[in-house]
Amino acid sequence: MNKPVMFESRRMRLAIALFSVPVGILMIVAIILNFPPEKYLYLPCLFNMTTGLHCPGCGSTRAVSSILHGEIALALKNNLLILLWGPYLAYRALQGIRSWIEREKAFIWEPPKGAIVGFLILTLAYTVLRNLPIESLSALLAPVAH
Repeated sequence: MNKPVMFESRRMRLAIALFSVPVGILMIVAIILNFPPEKYLYLPCLFNMTTGLHCPGCGSTRAVSSILHGEIALALKNNLLILLWGPYLAYRALQGIRSWIEREKAFIWEPPKGAIVGFLILTLAYTVLRNLPIESLSALLAPVAH
Protein backbone atom coordinates (compact mmCIF):
# COMPACT_ATOMS: atom_id res chain seq x y z
CA MET A 1 0.00 0.00 0.00
CA ASN A 2 1.43 3.37 -1.04
CA LYS A 3 1.65 6.16 1.48
CA PRO A 4 -0.05 9.36 0.34
CA VAL A 5 2.41 12.16 -0.36
CA MET A 6 1.66 15.31 1.57
CA PHE A 7 1.05 18.35 -0.65
CA GLU A 8 1.07 16.15 -3.73
CA SER A 9 -0.41 18.58 -6.22
CA ARG A 10 1.42 21.57 -7.63
CA ARG A 11 -1.70 23.68 -7.07
CA MET A 12 -1.68 22.85 -3.35
CA ARG A 13 2.03 23.71 -2.97
CA LEU A 14 1.49 26.96 -4.90
CA ALA A 15 -1.46 27.89 -2.66
CA ILE A 16 0.60 27.17 0.46
CA ALA A 17 3.50 29.30 -0.83
CA LEU A 18 1.21 32.15 -1.93
CA PHE A 19 -0.27 32.20 1.56
CA SER A 20 2.78 31.39 3.71
CA VAL A 21 5.43 33.60 2.15
CA PRO A 22 3.53 36.93 2.36
CA VAL A 23 2.19 36.06 5.82
CA GLY A 24 5.70 35.21 7.00
CA ILE A 25 7.13 38.42 5.56
CA LEU A 26 4.33 40.46 7.12
CA MET A 27 4.96 38.81 10.49
CA ILE A 28 8.67 39.61 10.34
CA VAL A 29 7.98 43.21 9.28
CA ALA A 30 5.36 43.60 12.04
CA ILE A 31 7.73 42.23 14.67
CA ILE A 32 10.62 44.46 13.61
CA LEU A 33 8.44 47.57 13.29
CA ASN A 34 6.63 47.04 16.61
CA PHE A 35 9.54 45.60 18.57
CA PRO A 36 12.64 47.41 17.26
CA PRO A 37 15.90 45.59 18.01
CA GLU A 38 17.40 48.67 19.64
CA LYS A 39 14.69 48.52 22.31
CA TYR A 40 13.96 44.78 22.66
CA LEU A 41 16.37 41.89 23.06
CA TYR A 42 16.58 39.64 20.02
CA LEU A 43 18.61 36.47 19.82
CA PRO A 44 22.11 37.51 20.81
CA CYS A 45 25.12 36.70 18.64
CA LEU A 46 26.89 33.77 20.28
CA PHE A 47 30.17 34.70 18.60
CA ASN A 48 29.96 38.23 20.02
CA MET A 49 28.91 36.97 23.46
CA THR A 50 31.80 34.51 23.55
CA THR A 51 34.60 36.58 22.06
CA GLY A 52 33.46 40.20 22.34
CA LEU A 53 34.15 40.52 18.60
CA HIS A 54 31.66 41.35 15.84
CA CYS A 55 30.95 38.54 13.38
CA PRO A 56 30.05 39.35 9.76
CA GLY A 57 26.35 39.16 10.67
CA CYS A 58 26.43 41.36 13.77
CA GLY A 59 24.03 44.25 13.32
CA SER A 60 21.98 42.53 10.58
CA THR A 61 18.71 42.59 12.53
CA ARG A 62 19.19 46.28 13.28
CA ALA A 63 20.10 46.86 9.62
CA VAL A 64 16.87 45.20 8.42
CA SER A 65 14.92 47.24 10.97
CA SER A 66 16.59 50.42 9.72
CA ILE A 67 15.73 49.55 6.11
CA LEU A 68 12.10 49.00 7.07
CA HIS A 69 12.12 52.42 8.72
CA GLY A 70 13.67 54.00 5.61
CA GLU A 71 16.98 54.71 7.34
CA ILE A 72 19.36 53.34 4.72
CA ALA A 73 22.47 55.09 6.08
CA LEU A 74 21.86 53.58 9.53
CA ALA A 75 21.27 50.17 7.94
CA LEU A 76 24.64 50.39 6.20
CA LYS A 77 26.25 51.53 9.45
CA ASN A 78 24.86 48.51 11.31
CA ASN A 79 25.96 45.99 8.69
CA LEU A 80 27.46 46.99 5.38
CA LEU A 81 27.37 43.40 4.14
CA ILE A 82 23.58 43.53 3.93
CA LEU A 83 24.06 45.16 0.50
CA LEU A 84 26.29 42.31 -0.63
CA TRP A 85 24.57 39.24 0.79
CA GLY A 86 20.94 40.34 1.34
CA PRO A 87 19.74 40.38 -2.30
CA TYR A 88 21.54 37.14 -3.13
CA LEU A 89 20.15 35.29 -0.10
CA ALA A 90 16.63 36.56 -0.88
CA TYR A 91 17.03 35.33 -4.47
CA ARG A 92 18.18 31.90 -3.26
CA ALA A 93 15.22 31.64 -0.88
CA LEU A 94 12.73 32.51 -3.62
CA GLN A 95 14.30 30.00 -6.00
CA GLY A 96 14.12 27.34 -3.26
CA ILE A 97 10.40 28.03 -2.80
CA ARG A 98 9.89 27.89 -6.59
CA SER A 99 11.74 24.57 -6.70
CA TRP A 100 9.48 23.19 -3.94
CA ILE A 101 6.33 24.34 -5.76
CA GLU A 102 7.40 22.89 -9.10
CA ARG A 103 8.84 19.73 -7.52
CA GLU A 104 11.84 20.00 -9.74
CA LYS A 105 15.22 21.50 -9.33
CA ALA A 106 14.89 25.16 -10.24
CA PHE A 107 17.67 26.92 -12.07
CA ILE A 108 19.62 28.92 -9.56
CA TRP A 109 22.09 31.38 -10.97
CA GLU A 110 25.46 31.00 -9.37
CA PRO A 111 27.98 33.80 -9.49
CA PRO A 112 31.32 32.90 -11.07
CA LYS A 113 33.72 31.18 -8.69
CA GLY A 114 35.98 34.24 -8.73
CA ALA A 115 33.08 36.41 -7.54
CA ILE A 116 32.29 33.97 -4.73
CA VAL A 117 35.93 33.98 -3.63
CA GLY A 118 35.89 37.78 -3.84
CA PHE A 119 32.69 37.94 -1.72
CA LEU A 120 34.26 35.67 0.88
CA ILE A 121 37.51 37.67 0.96
CA LEU A 122 35.50 40.90 1.28
CA THR A 123 33.45 39.35 4.11
CA LEU A 124 36.60 38.23 5.92
CA ALA A 125 38.27 41.63 5.45
CA TYR A 126 35.12 43.39 6.69
CA THR A 127 35.06 41.16 9.77
CA VAL A 128 38.72 41.80 10.56
CA LEU A 129 38.50 45.56 9.94
CA ARG A 130 35.40 46.04 12.10
CA ASN A 131 37.19 44.37 15.02
CA LEU A 132 40.53 46.16 14.87
CA PRO A 133 41.18 48.33 17.93
CA ILE A 134 41.34 51.46 15.80
CA GLU A 135 38.72 53.96 16.90
CA SER A 136 38.09 55.45 13.45
CA LEU A 137 37.53 52.01 11.91
CA SER A 138 35.40 50.86 14.80
CA ALA A 139 33.26 54.00 14.55
CA LEU A 140 32.79 53.37 10.83
CA LEU A 141 32.24 49.58 10.70
CA ALA A 142 31.03 48.33 14.10
CA PRO A 143 27.26 48.09 14.58
CA VAL A 144 25.56 50.85 16.51
CA ALA A 145 25.34 49.96 20.19
CA HIS A 146 21.94 50.57 21.74
